[in-house]
Amino acid sequence: MASAEFKVLYISERAGFAGGVERFIFRTAGLLRDAGMKVYGRFGRPDRDAAAFARNFDGMFPPDELPAADLAVIHRIDAPEALERLLGRYGSRLALYVHDHDYYCPRTYRYTPFGRGDCRRPYALARCGVCAMLTSPRRWRNGFFGEFAARTVRCRRRLELLREVRQVAVLSEFMRRNLIANGFSPERVTVIPPPVEIPDTLPERPENTPPRLLFTGQLIRGKGVDQLLRALPLLHRDYRLAIAGEGNQRPELERLANRLGVADKVSFLGWVAEPEALCAASDIAVLPFFWQEPFGLVGPEALARGVPVVAFRQGGVDEWLVDGENGLAVPPRDITRFAAAVDRLLADRSLRHRLGGRGRESVRERFADGEFVRRFRAWAEGGRV
Repeated sequence: MASAEFKVLYISERAGFAGGVERFIFRTAGLLRDAGMKVYGRFGRPDRDAAAFARNFDGMFPPDELPAADLAVIHRIDAPEALERLLGRYGSRLALYVHDHDYYCPRTYRYTPFGRGDCRRPYALARCGVCAMLTSPRRWRNGFFGEFAARTVRCRRRLELLREVRQVAVLSEFMRRNLIANGFSPERVTVIPPPVEIPDTLPERPENTPPRLLFTGQLIRGKGVDQLLRALPLLHRDYRLAIAGEGNQRPELERLANRLGVADKVSFLGWVAEPEALCAASDIAVLPFFWQEPFGLVGPEALARGVPVVAFRQGGVDEWLVDGENGLAVPPRDITRFAAAVDRLLADRSLRHRLGGRGRESVRERFADGEFVRRFRAWAEGGRV
């Protein structure tokens, strides 16, 4: 590949720092540019800090334009009609990065509405259609039959089209297995772990203040902040918890914190422009994910700053969190054991330091910027990664 001339086009829904996917797009676009590629963006609409987001691209195109590219990479797409147009324009030069469960789960959450157990079945029109409709009728924007078509028939057509994409990348083996179970050809699905920035120096953490817990992410059901709040009354050590993020569950979570009597120890910070700075000033990162997290990038980002992680052993988390090595992992949805793991770290500063140090080294070994660029280049060439 003549990398100085190689043109990569990123395609997604939002141009701005809306969430983890958009932060991934921004950071990797910058790395590929630094490696000598030309990187362009084609996004559906602007979002938070769109001008700053655009700085990592050589150019931005409106959603109705299909510019020339050596590789066009879809990060998020909804409408099957738009996907058909992309396949017609780019053919074998169209690639796909899968970040979540949306393409094979019309509910998007990947857990069942009754009992909220993990779903491990592949997509099926009838079963997934019924499951998708088991939500409040207030969310049926197009009436029952219109919503059923939007959530299921269009999902099936989109999935059929996505299976035609020649090159597919995911962040974890967990997601690779999910795609294969949903009809993607194994030889087309490649794992490319994400790059994680590792700061050269770390700030000193004060010893005479309560340890600081940090949650970073969207305040939605799947992220499990309600589980985190229910664990707090079980803690025996002093702490302070910062919750950085926005979402439709925030009012409910604030009420829950008050009911549990922990509101004086919890700060809801809303959206934070630089979560890395918050992370560097924290002592423990808590990942109380309820859903099967595709990867959980906020975990390695915390480890890169020497912050140990407590998380449920769920989804792709197992692929970077090693219990007793760089943090503590507990069975999914076991709030009592989650609280005990947090308590253990609150009580032992030296353990926090040891796990955080090991975590920092594990990130350096597995998620370096150069390794991501190498793997992406090999993937873009259609060769072995």
